[in-house]
Amino acid sequence: MPHIAWRDVYKEALMEVDPIKLPKRIETARQAIRDRIAESREPLSKRESDDIDSALRILRFLTREVA
Repeated sequence: MPHIAWRDVYKEALMEVDPIKLPKRIETARQAIRDRIAESREPLSKRESDDIDSALRILRFLTREVA
């Protein structure tokens, strides 16, 4: 998955309005982030690392909200 792809999947999770579909979107975004970290041959840039940290915090928040 290209390094930008996690951002696209994450945005889809943020834009999901159907509470039935949201948990799957959240998990897909988390997996895309894990894939990005795993595929990286060199350390992530500070900006991308910060963006990932922020995205994961927001995904945790969304998970609590739909629970």
